[in-house]
Amino acid sequence: MTAPTIQPGELGIEVVADSAGRTRTASLRQRYPQRVTMPLHCDPDRPGAVTLCVQSPSGGTFSDDELRTTVACRAGSHLHLTTQSATQVFAGDGAGARHHLDFTVDRGAALEYYPGTVIPHTDATFTQTIDVNVETGGLYLGWEAVAAGRIAHGERYGYHTYDSAILARVDGRAVARDRQVIRPGTDAMSLLEGDYLATLLVVAPGADIEALLRRLRATLDDGSGCSGGAGRLPAHAGVFLRLIAQRAPDLHRARTDLFAAARSELMPGKDES
Repeated sequence: MTAPTIQPGELGIEVVADSAGRTRTASLRQRYPQRVTMPLHCDPDRPGAVTLCVQSPSGGTFSDDELRTTVACRAGSHLHLTTQSATQVFAGDGAGARHHLDFTVDRGAALEYYPGTVIPHTDATFTQTIDVNVETGGLYLGWEAVAAGRIAHGERYGYHTYDSAILARVDGRAVARDRQVIRPGTDAMSLLEGDYLATLLVVAPGADIEALLRRLRATLDDGSGCSGGAGRLPAHAGVFLRLIAQRAPDLHRARTDLFAAARSELMPGKDES
């Protein structure tokens, strides 16, 4: 049988649960500039969960990059997928960096996706699409954040475009769509009063969404340096939350607290049950 061709920038991951309930990698396809670390079991509350960290030896994404990430979490598996650092987006003569992510979460599986913040450089363009399909009884916790630019270099909102679209499906049926397009210099920029904009998407069909929503709103209200709001997805499929942060430490703390709140509500570990 001929092996499938791996395209530049492609990352394909499939995880399964073994007989002991520990998540392991069943298949992995990767090609420069996307690479992942070896699987790490480092969650003390959920020892069966595995962490994979995506690394980019190129130091960022370039204007002609076309990246594609496909992840499948099979029944009983639990994957933490993150990145080694923030994503630097460089300017250039191409159409801009593009990244398409396709996530599948089976019944009884969980996927937590929390990449580093996207930092577009002056004149850079970044386009991202995220397609999430969760079976009833599965769980997806997804995070994305974008900075105003290289703030330490005095580059605030000097980039060209940040375009991110999300499609959430439950059992193959679309339940929610969201798209945020930021073009510095337009009138809409007056709505952004901070240097960081972040989104948390929780897709948890079959879970107690009202309890989750109350928990996340309370957590957001307790966070200093951040402002935002949360609401339920159609058909009570999950929760959508968006926030603005003034400083990177505030953003990091908000992400940590929100994920901890969602985990304890939806999949309490041994110290939370």
